[in-house]
Amino acid sequence: MRATERIHNEAVAVFGWAWAKAAHFSRFTAVGVAGLVVNQGLFSLLASQAPTQYLLAAALATVGSTTFNFAGIEAWVFRGRSRPGLGGLARRFAAYGAVNGIALLVRLPLLYLVTLALHGNYLLANLITLAALTLARFALSDRLIWPGRQTIPAEAP
Repeated sequence: MRATERIHNEAVAVFGWAWAKAAHFSRFTAVGVAGLVVNQGLFSLLASQAPTQYLLAAALATVGSTTFNFAGIEAWVFRGRSRPGLGGLARRFAAYGAVNGIALLVRLPLLYLVTLALHGNYLLANLITLAALTLARFALSDRLIWPGRQTIPAEAP
């Protein structure tokens, strides 16, 4: 194979890989936007009952939106990557919950600081901190929880 053909083939493969990642990320984001509605609704409801407890409200809302998002991600975003069986489903749910739990540990101090900076607007602060962690959640979900079998051509044997 000539060098130009090899370069062309590798470029096409890299483009295909990038296109697939972009498609998964756009679906992940669409599910996340729906989950954001769930999170904001729960957060608003819980925080309105006890405004000084908005960090606890954020943690509880995260549990609800994590469950909602997992169902959407499992069914739509990474549906071809799942291993069959209830055990695999439970492991993925536990891993996704752990990722979101760790993200929550990072997000709560940020939520506190952003709420202070926004003079108490905890609803806007919640949106900002959730959006800030989207890429990290996607990267961990894509690589660890629902790993694909695709490789970048440069990594292929």
